[in-house]
Amino acid sequence: MGTPPYPLHPEPMRRSWIERNPLWKIPLGCLTLLLLMALFGIGLISFISATFRHSDAFKQAMTRASKNLEVREQMGEPIRAGWIVVGDLKLNGSTGYANFSIPISGPKGKGRIRVIANKNGVWRFSYLQVYIDGQERSIDLLSVQPPEERDY
Repeated sequence: MGTPPYPLHPEPMRRSWIERNPLWKIPLGCLTLLLLMALFGIGLISFISATFRHSDAFKQAMTRASKNLEVREQMGEPIRAGWIVVGDLKLNGSTGYANFSIPISGPKGKGRIRVIANKNGVWRFSYLQVYIDGQERSIDLLSVQPPEERDY
């Protein structure tokens, strides 16, 4: 008679750590659930912020703020947009509505751009102002600006 293909007295199977410590199942399950919810929230906020950042209203507001001499003097250069944009942005083909606030910062300070605009083919701003932290008055980006100083 030959030898069997398996041992006659097999070793007992090793149990995993979670099987040896069953009381850890509930806390680890809750921690996993919280981690998944946090990742979902971060993903959702990132998606919404990216939607705002890719809109023409956002780009035009940032361009106007960056080109404004008074904003550049008070905040320094470069002016960068913050991570979380708060407000509404509704687009439907060639029409839309925007009402949001963009956090901005520069080497000299922080602030926010307040935007209200309607789109009917092109964006038309009805309110576009920069509020700089620590300053009482805002800078109106819709007023007629003198031309930039040039170095000749």
